[in-house]
Amino acid sequence: MALSDLRREMVLAAIAEFDQLGRDAFLKLYDYGRARDYFLLHDGKRYDSKAIAGVAHRGVEGKPMTNDRLSGGKDHAAGVLIRLGFDVTAPGEVIRKHSIEDLLRKVGSLKPAVSPTTGAQKRHQPLTLLWAIGRAAQGEPRLTPWEITYGELGQLIEEFGLEEDRPNPEFPVLWLYHHGLWDLPGHAKVPPASGRPAQQWMKEHRPNSGLLPWVHEIVTGQEEIRAQIAVRLLSVYFRDVDHNALLARVGLNPTVIRSGSFTPGRSESIMERVIRDSLLAEQIKRAHDYHCQICGNRLALQQGFYAEGAHIRPIGKPHNGPDEPDNLLCLCPNDHVLFDRGAIAIQADLAVMNMTSGASLGPLRLAPNHDINPEHLAYHRKVIAEQG
Repeated sequence: MALSDLRREMVLAAIAEFDQLGRDAFLKLYDYGRARDYFLLHDGKRYDSKAIAGVAHRGVEGKPMTNDRLSGGKDHAAGVLIRLGFDVTAPGEVIRKHSIEDLLRKVGSLKPAVSPTTGAQKRHQPLTLLWAIGRAAQGEPRLTPWEITYGELGQLIEEFGLEEDRPNPEFPVLWLYHHGLWDLPGHAKVPPASGRPAQQWMKEHRPNSGLLPWVHEIVTGQEEIRAQIAVRLLSVYFRDVDHNALLARVGLNPTVIRSGSFTPGRSESIMERVIRDSLLAEQIKRAHDYHCQICGNRLALQQGFYAEGAHIRPIGKPHNGPDEPDNLLCLCPNDHVLFDRGAIAIQADLAVMNMTSGASLGPLRLAPNHDINPEHLAYHRKVIAEQG
C-alpha cells in the first residue's frame, strides 16, 4: 500500500495521539527523529510531518510505516499531507498555500448520492456549501454550534431538496469533512458519511463545525469566487429551482451573482450567462502538465507550475465560443496574449504560424486526453488572425 492511500481522518488520529503523548514520547514510541525541515501545521500547532504521516499509515496497512521506509520531503510525506488539505512548512514557511483553483476543483468534484426513483442528484452537499458560504458572506463565525447547523440545514433541505430527501444534515457535513472542505476541530475518529453510526456519532458529539479555515478565508474575502461557486452549484444541482429565492434564503446577493463582473455575461439569466470555467481550464493545464502547447515552456513558481487556459474561439459576444475542452489551449502568458491578438495562428495541419513574420513555430503540442476542434481553429484564423 502507498502512502497516497492516507485519508484525512487517519492523519487527524495521529495528531490526536501526538497531542496526548507529547512530542518526545510520540517520536520515541514510533522510532522517529525530530523533523528539521518539514512541519505540519494544525490548529496553530506544529507537528513532525514525517512521523505523523508514518503513524497515520496504520489506517492503511494496520501498522505504522517505519522511519526507514518513508521520505519526509515535499514529494513524499509532506506532499501527501498537502494534498489532504493540510498546511506544511519548509524551514519556517508554508510551502504551498491552498489556492482558489484547489477550492473550485473540490467544489466541482462533489459526489452527491443519486435518487433511486428519479435519477437526480441529491442536494444535501451543495445546499450545505451554499449555506456556509452565505454565512461567510454575512460575516458570521466560521464554526457553528451543531444545534444551529442541524436546525438551519435541516430546514433548508426540506425547502430546497428533492421531494424524497430527508433532512439529515449529518451526512453532508461528514461527507464534506472527508472531502477536505469542512472542519470538525477536536475530533479525530470521524465516521464515514452513511448509516446509523454517522447519525449516532453526530448526536453524541454535537460538534461545532464549519468550512476549513483556508476555504472560509477565500469565500469571505472574495465576492467573485462566492459568485462563481454559487453559479456552478445552481447550474448543476438546482435547474428547476427559483435561484433568486434560494440565494436570498442562504444570504447571498442574487444581483452580484447574476451580474458577475468577473466573467463575461450575455443575459440577465443565471442559467444563460457565459461562465469562464476555471475547473475546466485547470483540467486542460493538468493534461499538458502546465507545458505551453506552442513553445513548450513551463513556468515554475513557489506554489507550483503555472500556465493559462486560452479559448480558441473567444467566449462572450461577439464570438460566443463554447467553454468546452476542444475550445481550450494550455499556453504560457506570452503566447496566450499573442494568440488572443491574432499574432499567432494554428493551421489546419496544426502547424503554428507567426502571423507577423510568417515564420513557422513548429507543430502544436498535443496531449492524449485533449482533442481540439478544427472548426474553432478555422474560426480563429479567419476572424481573429487574418483580420488582426
